[in-house]
Amino acid sequence: MTALDLSLDDSQTLQAIGILADVLDGVDGPGGLDTVLVSKALRQVIATKSQPAFEFASRAFNTLDPAVRRQVASTADIAAHSAVELRARVGGFLSTAPKKTVTQQGPVVSQQPSLITALNLRSRRRSTP
Repeated sequence: MTALDLSLDDSQTLQAIGILADVLDGVDGPGGLDTVLVSKALRQVIATKSQPAFEFASRAFNTLDPAVRRQVASTADIAAHSAVELRARVGGFLSTAPKKTVTQQGPVVSQQPSLITALNLRSRRRSTP
């Protein structure tokens, strides 16, 4: 997936961006202020659904320390997986079918995740409800 393939009108994409923003808000230690600024840029993408806002947030994410990006991508992947599982359990409880069937995909992890890579991780390890 590239930035051109990304639809900012897609609710799952916006949810993945929100998960990344939440994870960035929780980063402690050196670079914490930078992660908060990137989080705010991501929340601006959600609010505006604008491609220029996404490009700015992507550039800001890519300025983070590579170790921070890897940790954020990993934590966001776990959070996204948990959200999918919760949605499946709640959906079953409410007797409503999920909107889409999701298949499990192999990992898409690079040495230094970009924003696109981190967003792509949202589909990793999703199980079919």
